Amino acid sequence: MLRFVTLFVFILLFGVSAGLYHVKYSVDHMERQGLSLKAKIADEQEAMRILEAEWSALNRPERLQKLSSRYLELAPVQVSQVVDFAALPSREAELAEGAQEHVASSPAAASAKTAIPTKPLSKTFAATPVASTVAVR
Repeated sequence: MLRFVTLFVFILLFGVSAGLYHVKYSVDHMERQGLSLKAKIADEQEAMRILEAEWSALNRPERLQKLSSRYLELAPVQVSQVVDFAALPSREAELAEGAQEHVASSPAAASAKTAIPTKPLSKTFAATPVASTVAVR
């Protein structure tokens, strides 16, 4: 009986030693991964700080003003350009002509012998005012 207990204790000791060995090296591996991730996070944070600095430098108002005056032909809105939405001319007739020309020039319409029925444009292209005033060039 003593041999059986001794053998059991040695097997148990070997199993616990193997488990402890496995746990120790697993923890070491996880610590190395953690340090590696911390280093990557620090690198990414540094890159983000650099990009934010570049972004703020590129979006300086005086720089944007120079670029817009060089490449865009913008001018301040004049008082005479601002009108009420109701004062603008109706574009329904113009849109109806454009839609009919588009349908007539399509290959499907050229091969078709019958006319394509269209919806009234006043419902299809209804203008919804966003603001009470509109700038006109």
